[in-house]
Parts: sequence; C-alpha cells; structure tokens
Amino acid sequence: MNNLRDLAPLHLRNKRVRRYQGDDLCVAMSGLATSDQAIIRDLYAFLKRLCAIVKDGSGESRHDALLALLGERSADQIVEMTRRLGPASCAVDSSPLLSKTIHDVRGGGLTPLLGLLQFVEIERHAVAMDALYFLSRDHLKIMRNALLQLDDATREADLLPKIHDTRMIAEKHSGALLRSHGRAVHLEVVCPEHVAISECCVEFGALDRILYNLLNNACRHAATDHLKLALLPVPDASGENLRLVVVNTVSEADLKHLQSIDLGTLFKYGVSTTGSGSGLSVAAQFVANAFGLNSPEEAVAAQYLGARLIGDEFHVWFHWPVLAEY
Repeated sequence: MNNLRDLAPLHLRNKRVRRYQGDDLCVAMSGLATSDQAIIRDLYAFLKRLCAIVKDGSGESRHDALLALLGERSADQIVEMTRRLGPASCAVDSSPLLSKTIHDVRGGGLTPLLGLLQFVEIERHAVAMDALYFLSRDHLKIMRNALLQLDDATREADLLPKIHDTRMIAEKHSGALLRSHGRAVHLEVVCPEHVAISECCVEFGALDRILYNLLNNACRHAATDHLKLALLPVPDASGENLRLVVVNTVSEADLKHLQSIDLGTLFKYGVSTTGSGSGLSVAAQFVANAFGLNSPEEAVAAQYLGARLIGDEFHVWFHWPVLAEY
C-alpha cells in the first residue's frame, strides 16, 4: 500500500464551507430531443423492473423471472437502444455538459450490467443475482443524479440525509466479475479501514459516476483478467479524505502510448485513446466541485485526482472528503 500513499499529497484542503451533494452535473429531460427522452424513460423503466426482480425472491424464481424479462426485451436490444441515444440532442446542444451526461447514462453501471445480461442469455444459467441488483440499482441512481425531471420524487428522497460508508463500495465491488467490451475481468478490492464517504444518495450517485468511469476504462484496457480497487483513508485511518485508486496492467502498445503523453491531459474533455473523452473529464469536474476548487485543471494540477504509470501498471486515482462526524 505504500506506493498508493505516495501517489499524491496526503493532505488536500477542502475549500468548501458546506458539503457537496454532487447534484449539479445534470441536465433537464425537457432540454433533450423527444426521441432521446423516450429512450431514457424506456431504459429507466426496464432497469426498475430488473432491479425489482433480482432484489427479491428465491434464486430459481428470480432466474425464471429474469429470463422472462429478457424474453420481452433482450440485452442486445437494450444495447442497440442506448446506441441511438444522444445524437439528436447533441445536434441541438453541443455543450460538454450534455455530452458528459449522455456518456454516463449510456455507460456507468449499465456497461457491466449489459455484459452480464448478455452472458445470461447466451449461457441460459444463473449468474450472481447480487451483482445484477447492485448494477441496476446503481445505474438507476446515476440516471437520477444526471437527469432532472426523470423521477424527481425519488431524486428528492435521494437528497435526504443517509450516511454511506466504504462498506457499501466494498460490498458491491469485492470479487465482482466485470463483463465489458467483450471481456471478463475480476475486481479485487482493498479497503483496510472503513470511513463515511457520503451523506445522501445523490452524492453517492456522483461517486458512482466517477468510479464506474474509472472501472469501465480499466476493464477496456486491462492486459490481464484482474483489476484492483483500493480505498485508502488519508492521511491516516482517521482520514480527512478517501483516496480511491483503480489499478490495471496495460498492454505493451498502451504502455508505449501512455509513456509518450502527459497523463494529466487524459482528464481534459475530448481527450481519449479509444473512447469519447468524456469519462475522466466527468471525474475531474466532480472532484473539483467536491473540494471547492476553481476548475478541473486545478484539481489535476494539485493531484486531487490523477494518473501514473508504475512499471506496466496504470494507476488512476481521485479523492473525496470523508464525513467529519460519523
């Protein structure tokens, strides 16, 4: 863990007077094209049904209900539907905020979830229902975080005080098998000390938007079938901040490319090797807002988040303020 402590300064000042709720990187449904609104509401309804199925009931009954749902709407059909999301709205509104929002609605927990659902359809046997529950629940929360007027009553409930700690991150990610971009990657979680990290569900949804962006990127580029997520309170176990680090081994080609660039530029909007260039810029904006910084560039320069190569391992990290009272 020593190399993870050396990634960035241990003391990073939180300049905010009041805690950040993670509720500002969002767009209103009314500003989207009618066709995109329909896709989003259809996806949200599907995920609510899926979440209800995998949350309750015995293993066999849940599996039968899951297959029945996929008989009505296959994972491939959901993939195709989400591919149509965005261009109509972005043709009218070319703002980075809209692009980032669409990116997270199409990605987030939905990317690994659809990988698992495709596996269920092909193999026709049960997968871990807990994984399907966590991913569907998380993506519903991400959609409510990102989209006003989608489900405002539930979003208001998501803003009510509710303490979340690192156990909730470790519970859903420890030993997870991420199926994404045609790959299956196991996720190891290292969490030596538990700390409180969020005071409401909307804030936790912002954390999920950051973390799934990092995990999906790592899964896409991993040269092995293993990823690591480390949750490290800094400066020590009493912690003022939590450092979250995703580590993956990279291929020789990726290694050469990453060695040739300033890794800080990966957090700029529109900069990417294979994706849209939105995911890491979302992370930079959320982290800057959480600590009351002037810009994502300031957050990267001061190492509130960043990336580093150590040998052939790519480390990407960000910090989040720990709750002062727990």
